[in-house]
Amino acid sequence: MIRFLTFTYPLLCLLVAGFPAASTAQANDLDWDALDHLVDSHQEPGEPGISVAVSVGGQLVYERWAGQADLERTVPIDAETRFHIGSISKQFTAFAIMLLVEEGKLSLDQGVRDFIPELETRPTPITIRHLLNHSSGLREENGLLLLTGQTQATPTTADQALDLFFRQRGGNFTAGERQEYSNTGYQLLAEVVARVSGQPFAEFMQSRVFEPLGMTQSFVRTDPNQIIDNIAMSYDPTEAGFANSHLLSATYGSTGIVSHPRDLLIWAHALNSGKIGEADVSDAVTAMAVRSILPNGRRLIATNGQEYRSFHGFDTWSHGGSTGGFRSFLLRVTGEQPDKQVAIAAIGNRSDFLKAAFAFDVAEIVLADRLGTEEKVGFLPEIGDQLDRYTGDYRLFAGVVFSLRRDGDALTFATFGEEGVRLPQIGKGVFMLNPLRELRLEFHDFAEDPSGVQRATEMRWQVSEDGYIPAPRVVMEPVPQTPLNTDELAGIYFSDTLQQTLILYAQTGKLWLRTGDAKHVPFNRYQPDTFRPEAETGFQRLEFRRDGVGSIESLLVSASLANDIEYRRIGGSNASSP
Repeated sequence: MIRFLTFTYPLLCLLVAGFPAASTAQANDLDWDALDHLVDSHQEPGEPGISVAVSVGGQLVYERWAGQADLERTVPIDAETRFHIGSISKQFTAFAIMLLVEEGKLSLDQGVRDFIPELETRPTPITIRHLLNHSSGLREENGLLLLTGQTQATPTTADQALDLFFRQRGGNFTAGERQEYSNTGYQLLAEVVARVSGQPFAEFMQSRVFEPLGMTQSFVRTDPNQIIDNIAMSYDPTEAGFANSHLLSATYGSTGIVSHPRDLLIWAHALNSGKIGEADVSDAVTAMAVRSILPNGRRLIATNGQEYRSFHGFDTWSHGGSTGGFRSFLLRVTGEQPDKQVAIAAIGNRSDFLKAAFAFDVAEIVLADRLGTEEKVGFLPEIGDQLDRYTGDYRLFAGVVFSLRRDGDALTFATFGEEGVRLPQIGKGVFMLNPLRELRLEFHDFAEDPSGVQRATEMRWQVSEDGYIPAPRVVMEPVPQTPLNTDELAGIYFSDTLQQTLILYAQTGKLWLRTGDAKHVPFNRYQPDTFRPEAETGFQRLEFRRDGVGSIESLLVSASLANDIEYRRIGGSNASSP
C-alpha cells in the first residue's frame, strides 16, 4: 500500500511507475497520521510548499505534497511537480567520477590539470580526490560571481563559470590542508567527466544513470532559458508574504539537476543495492562511502557528495540542496537488511524550509518500531568562569568575525567590535542563536592554552541538521580608534583575474565602494588597513597593501569562501567620484 495524499485529495492507493508495490507489513508499520501531521505542520494555505516521498527496501510506501507550485498562477504542487535539487546534484557527479575510475579512465589521486590544463599550476597539485572531498583550496564560485555582480538570478552558463576559474591565481589555502565547501570543485569534476568520457556531462548522466534507472523526471539543466514543464517556482519569505527567488544560473556538477522525490528514491535504492538495472556498480558505491582524513587526523564528514551521520545508532548518508528558493534533502538509512533500508526525499520551493530537520523527523517516525528508548541526559548550564573556555573571537568567513564574551553567568554573542546579546545554553557546549532557523553555536574541539586552561579552538556554526561551518579561533587587534585618512585609500583598483574595476571614494568621512553594477556600499575599518561592509554585499573584506614607503599599492578583496583576490591600484583619489 502506498500513501498518496494532498491537502485537497482523499487518500488513494496506487502503484507508481518505477516502484513495486509495498508490502502490507511495511505499510502497516508506519504511523500515517504522524507523517501527515508533520507535512501539515509545515504549510499554510496559499503558500509555497513541499513534496516528500519515503521508500522502505526500495519500495515506495509514502508520498505526499502540499502548497503552491506557482503563487502568481495559483498552481498547486501535485504528483508530477518537479524541483531544482541544488547540491544533491553533487552525489551524481561524484558517482560519475567513480564510474570512470572503475573503468580505469582516471585515478582519484591524479592531478586535475591532467584533464583541465587551463587551470593554474600550483606547488601542491590539486587532485580529483581534493575536489571530491572539498579540500582543494580553490576559490568558491558563488563568491567570485558575486564580486562580478552576478547572482543565481543572473543567466550564467557552465562555460562562463569555467572561464572565471581558469583566470584565477592563488586560492584560499594549500590543497589538502583543510576542508572548505566548494561548488567550484564539483563544476570542475563535471568538466572532467565530459573530457574523459567524450560526452557532454548532461548526456553522460542521461545515458549512464537517469535512463537506465527509469528516472524519467530528471535531467541536467544546461540552458538558463530552457522551458521546463511541471517545474515549481521558488520563493523567499518577506514581511509582506513571499517574493520570487529567480534561478537563471545554469551551471552544473555542483548543482543543476531537476528532479522529483520519486526519482530521488529510485536513485537512493540504486546506491543501497549497488545496481543500475542489471549493471553491478557496487564498487563505485563503495568508493563513494570512503571518507577522507585531513593531515591533523580529522575524518571528513562531507565527501563524495554525501555526508555520513550516525542517527540513533543507524548509519545514514545524506546531502541537502539550496538553490534559489528551493530546499531539498535526500536521506538514506543503511546498515540494515536490504528490505528494511529507508530512503527519504523531501523538496520545498520556499527558502525557509528546514529540509534536513524535516527529513530526520520523518526518519524518526518511519523507524519508530526499531528505535530503542533513549534516556535523556540532562545537563547543568555552565556558569561563571566555566564559560571562559568558549570566550574569544572566531572567524566564520573573511571579514566575518564573531565575538563571544562572558557576562556573569551567560555568554554574549556579537559581530567583532559591537555590543553582544545573551545566548541561552541548550546543551553541553551548545548555545542557541536563532530558534527560527535552528541556528546553534557548538563547541567540540579544545586545546590547552599557555596558561593551562582548556579553550575552544573552533566554533561550529550549526544550521539545523544540515551540517556546520567551522569558525576557527583567531587573535584580533583592538578596533582602530585613530582618524581614518580616506584620501590615501580612495582610488581606482583593477583585478586581472576578474577583469573588473572598483572605485573607492570618500564621503562624510567614510570609505565607500562603487562597483561596476552601480552599487554603493560604505565600509568600516575593524583592523589596521582592513574594512568590512556596513550593508549587504558580496564584498566581505577589503584589505589594503602598502609599499616600502607606506603608500597604498594594492587591495585584497574577499567574498564568501573566495579570499584575497588582488586588485592593483591604477588611479589615485582624484580619479574617482561617487
